[in-house]
Amino acid sequence: MIDKKNVLNGVRTVVLDVDGTLYDKSGLAHRMVRRLWWCLPLLAAERLARRTMHEVQYSSGEEFYAIFFRRMARGHWWGPGVAEKWYHHIYLPTMIRLIAKHHAPNPHVLGLIDECKRRKIPMAIYSDYGGVLDKLAALGINPKDFDLIVDAPELGALKPSAESARKVLELLHADPQTTLFVGDRVDKDGESAKALGAKFYLIP
Repeated sequence: MIDKKNVLNGVRTVVLDVDGTLYDKSGLAHRMVRRLWWCLPLLAAERLARRTMHEVQYSSGEEFYAIFFRRMARGHWWGPGVAEKWYHHIYLPTMIRLIAKHHAPNPHVLGLIDECKRRKIPMAIYSDYGGVLDKLAALGINPKDFDLIVDAPELGALKPSAESARKVLELLHADPQTTLFVGDRVDKDGESAKALGAKFYLIP
């Protein structure tokens, strides 16, 4: 259980991760492979392309995704256009359906969100993946509870890009020293907070 009183002590802004934070993503990757067995090469290409783009800052979300889909297509029969259609029309929708069917929101994080609402602490959703609004809907979480909803690729780089994290705080008009990042990955969410001098709470 999150000790909300101590965790939020001195905090004026909260930035929440999605996958692994708002819900326990255990088993999701396995379910994705079982559901998308017929396109395993595309699944593997997506993971590889994502790994090659960590900590590289691009000028915009458009540039990020253009390079991302080109890298997904590198060495394969499909082109970037096929990769893009697969990602947006098969990969993300499948993930969202599986989240809706098999996963529930983390009650401890929901409690933290409720406490932030009670204290009128501004909150942001900051995810490494797209489809954030659909994921919130799948989990039954109201997007109106948040002052900002953004994914890292929109800002030009995946976590733990200091530049993308800084843009999130700029959009919130937030001070890093009074901002709390909440996430399940020290190497992504924790490092994003560390780069700005913000606080970090790890979701087990």
